[in-house]
Amino acid sequence: MPQPDLGDVHVNALLTNVSIAYRNPQEHYIADRMFPFVPVDKQSDIYPVYTRGFMYADEGQRMIRAPGTRAPTTGWAVDNTNTYRCLNYAIGVEIPDELRQNADVPFDMDRDAVQLITARQAIRRERAFAADFIATGLWTGQADKAGTTDFVKWSDYGGSDPFTDLEDGLDAVEGASGMRPNRIAMGAITWRRLKHHPDFIDRIKGGATGGNPALVTRQLLAGLLEVDEILVGRASFRSSDEGASLTLARIIDDDLLMIYATPGPSLLMPAAGYTYYWRPLTGGGIEFVRRGRQDRERYDWVESHSYFDQVATSVVSGAFFSDAVD
Repeated sequence: MPQPDLGDVHVNALLTNVSIAYRNPQEHYIADRMFPFVPVDKQSDIYPVYTRGFMYADEGQRMIRAPGTRAPTTGWAVDNTNTYRCLNYAIGVEIPDELRQNADVPFDMDRDAVQLITARQAIRRERAFAADFIATGLWTGQADKAGTTDFVKWSDYGGSDPFTDLEDGLDAVEGASGMRPNRIAMGAITWRRLKHHPDFIDRIKGGATGGNPALVTRQLLAGLLEVDEILVGRASFRSSDEGASLTLARIIDDDLLMIYATPGPSLLMPAAGYTYYWRPLTGGGIEFVRRGRQDRERYDWVESHSYFDQVATSVVSGAFFSDAVD
């Protein structure tokens, strides 16, 4: 007796509750968590910098005041040449009417477009941060360390001393700026090497057992170094050209940066850096999404815009370790 086969009774269709896409999880980005955000009302302006050293001076015997005389006077100098400029970074997607009307569930053209363009914005800020600040030749609170010349790379578990190296960096920044670094950022490969280093394992293994081995976490390492937070940058970007075989690369790799970061915009504090964003143009956040319609060409458009500038405002408030591990 004839029977229908499987192809006769079922036509393959798109699942509505499962789809696969690849992107960086939000927690893999660190640029927005390193420097405090500063909302500004103008695209560019000046941030004043008090000359370093005036508030460390000791006037000595000159401060002795005789009865009936005025107190000796002093003062300070200010550098008003330092500026920021919030550039407009923008990216958009066009959605023709034919594409929108022909899309099946689970495709949501607006949702997918917003996910794409906001991911591009996050990668742009992360790469800008890495290029400008995870870099040699900038931070002068501690001379740049290069793993090939100035110290033994921390991936050499037999000969390196990362705990001393890091404490030397913390001390150097504090000595130069008056504030001890409270935030450390590193690439995923640097964290992978450090968390298994005997220097740190030995300091925490007192309570370890066979079933509960010693494990260095970011919180434990932050406690050992007496810093508030350790951030690990894990975000990747496409380093190959569009259309070529896909190659992904870490945005931050084998380096480490320590800085003093203020909790927010502050007066009379040596903040390592700030991320300025143009508040009136962004609606109160660092980026915004806008939508519109092009009637004659019959398509909708979705754009993401940001106006920001990441600025190292106190280069003595950071120490950088480049090429720290293999």
